[in-house]
Amino acid sequence: MNLVEEVVAIEAETPHTWPERRGLPDLAGLDPPARAAVAAAVERLRGLREVFADRVFTLLRRHVPGYAVLGPEDIRSSARRFMDVVLAELSALRVPDAALRETLADFASERAAHGVPPDVLALGYQWGSRVMLALMDEVGAAVGLPPALLLAAHDSTWEFTHEAAEIFTRVQRDLALERVQFDAERRAAFAAAVLGGTLPAERIGHDARLFGLVPQARHVALAARAANDADAEALRFAVAGALRLPADRLLLAQVGTVLGFIAPRAPDSVAGHLVAAGPALPLDRLGTGFGEAVLALETARQFAMSGVVRLSGLGPRPLVLADPLTADNLSARHLAALDGAGRSSNEIEHTTRVYLECDQDVREVARRLAVHPNTVRYRVGRFQELTDLNLRRTEDLVTSWWLLNRRRA
Repeated sequence: MNLVEEVVAIEAETPHTWPERRGLPDLAGLDPPARAAVAAAVERLRGLREVFADRVFTLLRRHVPGYAVLGPEDIRSSARRFMDVVLAELSALRVPDAALRETLADFASERAAHGVPPDVLALGYQWGSRVMLALMDEVGAAVGLPPALLLAAHDSTWEFTHEAAEIFTRVQRDLALERVQFDAERRAAFAAAVLGGTLPAERIGHDARLFGLVPQARHVALAARAANDADAEALRFAVAGALRLPADRLLLAQVGTVLGFIAPRAPDSVAGHLVAAGPALPLDRLGTGFGEAVLALETARQFAMSGVVRLSGLGPRPLVLADPLTADNLSARHLAALDGAGRSSNEIEHTTRVYLECDQDVREVARRLAVHPNTVRYRVGRFQELTDLNLRRTEDLVTSWWLLNRRRA
């Protein structure tokens, strides 16, 4: 599981529910005089909209240096919008919860785009709340708001400041997660285009530096297969560890059915995984290197090999997988009698293949198979009788190696 998936999983497992506001009573349940006082207070506060905006701006400039990145009108506009939401809810005799949370979430998104961190936003909200409560106290005294209601408004407002801080933090965390996701998608798209050979050289030169790559430097394409997402993630960390790189700096992408990497060099080994490496090439030629790595990977898989493999180290093995028509014809001609030899056919075939792998050293074959050397000689002799292939003749020797290894693959 990668970083993005881990954060998403945590978010999914911890759904958030906001607490009920305890301090402020249900405004709809107030008696008529109190409701009339609330309505009068709302009207007076609307007339103080610009006063509120100016006071908030002055206090933020003086006490919250993090707001210096924002212009005066930007700050005043946000203050007006904040006051409009509060007054709209109060005039409808509703506690300003849901609408205010939505406004603060939008506000946090806008401020994040300007680089304002959540702790600065929370401090700014506290100063704005102080200004709002001070104005409510002034207006409340003038219109006769019940003191208990004003006190409840103070308590409820400071309760909400804690929620506001959490809103700001959650919004910025969500935005950071979106940026991580977007960056991961861009990196994967770039890697897929380079390894697939579909990205023009000029685009590679332009985009490479965005991902920490030097276009003129030589890189190595790696190819591997993963059974599932968890296996792919384990493979990513294993390759990064072998290269001594942070896993998030390693560019990789799914290219068809193969997982491809853009690496600064080939790893010496990748524990527990089969990885194929292409030659070191500039980025604009890395598609060719990836093609070699894929061929090496598929060949090594057919031969049940492990570790880090290169096409140059596989000898003639890739040729074994080519030309199925020729293989079928030669198999029909030479191996039909061997297949009809009963239970001993497998022993004969296996012994002869090991005999060729050991450069026809009978004693080494006997040691590997834990049999007598004469048993090796007998089985190899039977192979030659049944297949009509004389292993002393170079052409027949090559044909035997090719057929037996193709059958094994």
